[in-house]
Amino acid sequence: MRDIMRADQTIQHHSSILLQTFDKISDFVFFMEVDGSTYRYVFVNEPGKQAIGWTDADVGKCVGDMVLAETAALITHHYDEAIRARKSIVYEDCRLADSFYSETLEYQDVILLPLHYFESEVTPVFDESGACTHVISVVREVTERKRRELELSILRDQHESLRRYSPHGIFVLDPELRVKSINPAVTNITGYCEANFINRSFLDWLPDSEQPLVREGLQFALSGKPHKYGVTAHDKTGEALDLAVLNIPIEIGGNITGLFAIIIDHTPEKTAERALQESERRYRQLIETIPEGIIVHKDGLILYANAVALETIGETYIESESIFTYIAAEYHEVTRKRLSALQLGDPVQDTEIVLVTPSGQHLHVDIGSLLIDYEGATAVMTVLRDVTEKREMERALRQSETQYRLITENMSDLVCILERDGRVRYASPSHQSVLGYAPAVYEGKNTLDFIHPEDVTPTRQQLKAMTAGSEPLTLEFRHLHHDGRWIWLETKIQAIYEEATLLHYLTVTREIMQRKVLEKQLKHLAYHDTLTELPNRRYFLAYLEEALSRVEEDGEELAILSLDIDHFKQINDTFGHDVGDELLRQFSLRLTQALRKQDVIARFGGDEFSVLIRYTDLSAPDRVADKLIASLQHPWQIEGHTFVTTSSIGVARYQSGMTKKRLLKQADLALYEAKSNGRNRYVMFQDR
Repeated sequence: MRDIMRADQTIQHHSSILLQTFDKISDFVFFMEVDGSTYRYVFVNEPGKQAIGWTDADVGKCVGDMVLAETAALITHHYDEAIRARKSIVYEDCRLADSFYSETLEYQDVILLPLHYFESEVTPVFDESGACTHVISVVREVTERKRRELELSILRDQHESLRRYSPHGIFVLDPELRVKSINPAVTNITGYCEANFINRSFLDWLPDSEQPLVREGLQFALSGKPHKYGVTAHDKTGEALDLAVLNIPIEIGGNITGLFAIIIDHTPEKTAERALQESERRYRQLIETIPEGIIVHKDGLILYANAVALETIGETYIESESIFTYIAAEYHEVTRKRLSALQLGDPVQDTEIVLVTPSGQHLHVDIGSLLIDYEGATAVMTVLRDVTEKREMERALRQSETQYRLITENMSDLVCILERDGRVRYASPSHQSVLGYAPAVYEGKNTLDFIHPEDVTPTRQQLKAMTAGSEPLTLEFRHLHHDGRWIWLETKIQAIYEEATLLHYLTVTREIMQRKVLEKQLKHLAYHDTLTELPNRRYFLAYLEEALSRVEEDGEELAILSLDIDHFKQINDTFGHDVGDELLRQFSLRLTQALRKQDVIARFGGDEFSVLIRYTDLSAPDRVADKLIASLQHPWQIEGHTFVTTSSIGVARYQSGMTKKRLLKQADLALYEAKSNGRNRYVMFQDR
């Protein structure tokens, strides 16, 4: 009997020690008695007591007496499941961080994470007969683990988005420089699929001449320093690729476990640079050298597209196609309005539209349009530049300045983040190479301090007009270079808002000095004859319109002389068109030498020329006509041929209230009369 009592005392002693041990652990421990379908509390450790407000007086109470009915039903369900399975089960649930659990959590955690996750392990206890007598439930909080899992999932999604949507090719390499994965852009750039690269050396697809440079760059990056350099390679079809390669170490747990090898395709830019070195003597050659897409169209049908435009659209031949075939439907109406405005002579601003390629890809392009003479007819020339990559970059920057800083620091464009008052928060490293200033020079200063004084006011006014719903704003202005020059820049500005509150401005800028020069050249071509370099019909009519509007104020008389070369067709037929073209050039030069600088000479087409003179001496038109008749009869020396030509001239004096159409008509009638009367003379128009 004493042995039995001593054994009971020993068991009670060890049970007491065991229960005290449960009080020392942070998990919640619930020891439940099975009473039919009811579970009653036998023991709860201290953390569990605090969690549900349990006291020793609650021994024998059932689950529903201590927790909410919904929670009690969930607990009972899992207890039942463990008993049926006759083994331990683990389940998770979550709770709102209300006062029910607040005593067990840090105050900071409650604020940061209103949802708390718990993991419960339920173990049934069976007697010798196989009946379940008790259930032991151990509950631990796993909120922090869940938070880390969520953060890791977000990081994985962000990394996958960058990998999938980056326009640059991304290779992942192991320490032995073997390719472990590529993104879709690698295939787009090289033409090779993933199977051509996986587990092969990154060097294998590069020319032998480039491999030493690339190997050195990769080894440099494995030492822990990013490295960038340029190489020439070939795509699957054998076409040359001009690539920039950026090597970035992959560091995990303090150890470099591999590399990112990022290839940036500069082939279009390099191709355009090479094209610009070729001859610009003729109009078509000039257009071919522009490093931007050029499309000439009339009545909506494409007459010509340069190589860059074809490459952008993804076609090899698009002449005779409608421009609307490649313009997204939502931009059709605005395009028609722009074309109508051009035909009426109204100016149109550069704008951004979306093109749809034959493969279904949507491209954001900046376009500018103007009227030109194309093969004897008036057509529209549209200059387009693909800014799709820039738009993707802007969206990425709005999502996270930090995550995508590495990309902006390797762009040739200038990227800035501006505070609401215009002060520079961040300037990309490319400012050093483009403008001569280190990025640190800009930070903390107002960006307007570097803009030409004449451009500050319009820039500030347009910035103030931006709202949360505004499209990105495009500005052109002059920016001070470190060496004292003024550099023309084009800036895209996006105001970044959060719930109607302006956070900052994002700007992406590029230098457009070359484009400004090209625009000046194109404007000259639009208003001048390419053969003689004289003003063309469009220029002359515009100048005449302006002169007529001021003729009364200027107090001078005005006259038009229409002239041509007698029997010019015979010259072409006899000596050939090359001689005819040279005759027109020398004829233009002789006109220029015979007239004053303030007189306006224009070639209307063929051998037809017009001259506008101002005078105060009423005999001036006759003297000028006589002088031209005499000057134009001197012999011509062209390609070994010597010959003489004559010219006929029709003269019309401006009378008050006359329109330009009537004045030109009178000059043409006078010219017709001079030719009818035997040529080699001038006729002054007289009202009959």
